[in-house]
Amino acid sequence: MTEVCPDIPGDLSLKESREKYECWLAANNKAKAYMLASMSDTLRTKLEDVETAYEIMEQLQEMFGHKTGQSRFEATKKYANARMVPGMHIRDHFIKMMNYFQEAELHGATIDKETQVGLILAPNFLPFTTNYLLNILKYGMTQLMNEL
Repeated sequence: MTEVCPDIPGDLSLKESREKYECWLAANNKAKAYMLASMSDTLRTKLEDVETAYEIMEQLQEMFGHKTGQSRFEATKKYANARMVPGMHIRDHFIKMMNYFQEAELHGATIDKETQVGLILAPNFLPFTTNYLLNILKYGMTQLMNEL
């Protein structure tokens, strides 16, 4: 799909260049058929006149590949509202929070490590948080999890 289409061979072209073009054309048509077959009817109708599988991928990327503000907001809301459930193991809470941070970053949010530590500590571990802030401690995520 990412190979550039070879030049269309003329009548006097070498057999090798005609074979190369025909091989590329067959691969493109196969990829295009698989792509169109897996789409909804509306999307298929819109893209069936596109010539190459690569162009279909570019148009799909344009339509669906960008990060929206709404998706970033939803991902950010998850970690902002997360609270540790009573009886939940600290390690499980950390993993859940790290997944939320990663999801938010995939949607374009930027969260530095100190903010991540603060978001994990603030609502759940008040005595530890007070000690952490008063003593100006700087733990990485692994060390923080072990200390808790």
